[in-house]
Amino acid sequence: MSERSNYYSIGKVSSLCNVPVKTLRYYDKIGLLVPQYRKEGSNYRYYEHNQLLALFIIWKLRLLGVSLKEIQSIIYNSDTTVMEQCIVTRMNEISQTIHELQEQYAVGERLLNRLHEGDMILQAADTKGVDDGIRIENIPVTDVIFTRRIKSDYHNADVSVDRWFELFEMASKHNLNITGPVILTYHNAPLEQFFNKDCDLEASIQVSESRPSTEFKKFGGFTAVTAIHVGKNDEIIQVHAKAIKWLNQHGYEISGPISEEYVISPVDIGNEENHITKIIIPVKKA
Repeated sequence: MSERSNYYSIGKVSSLCNVPVKTLRYYDKIGLLVPQYRKEGSNYRYYEHNQLLALFIIWKLRLLGVSLKEIQSIIYNSDTTVMEQCIVTRMNEISQTIHELQEQYAVGERLLNRLHEGDMILQAADTKGVDDGIRIENIPVTDVIFTRRIKSDYHNADVSVDRWFELFEMASKHNLNITGPVILTYHNAPLEQFFNKDCDLEASIQVSESRPSTEFKKFGGFTAVTAIHVGKNDEIIQVHAKAIKWLNQHGYEISGPISEEYVISPVDIGNEENHITKIIIPVKKA
């Protein structure tokens, strides 16, 4: 067969369609796009015009992430129904990937914000001293998912990793975004969590919304004396004691269970010296 103007060499196809020659040869090898004509003696490949159109279809489907095997079936059958089903399936997969990436981004954004908040607290502590962080503030109401039960042989210096993982699993089960740090609330008399073997411990974490379930509640909506502890958890009792002394000296009394909000926690960074915990003591005027 002689060369004619409606045939395109592999180099011309590569140039026109911006597809590497290596890719075209691979498509030929697997039978996806076989040149219509090969020149005897040289094995030069030549394509018809309609094959350029097929190559454009292949390019669009590859852009969607459709596998070569699926594309081969679509091209071979020339069935729009098969193509439609393939595209719908792929779009659903893309949608799921987008959702997962958005969740990953949100996790990174929340952690970055807390690390930034922690840096600001550490800078303030370096210049003013941690004790200056004791103050009165209104704790806003937030939705939290929580667990509450007696923890035997409780040691405040230890991290209740089991409770923390439980919270994350609960949020995942309800398909909720976590929007804040872990909060531990001690339903004991003030400071008892440092001396009792058993502790009535509530672990909670802020989530994007509440659900009609006993696993959800509101946290906040009260006035509190707050204090910042920086460093190892086994030294936090000193800040608790200073905050309680401060509120007594300023005419307040404790009006609810004391909580610890883990701004920068042991599951965020390994350096204990940079762990930051916010102590929250509900109060009212004495």
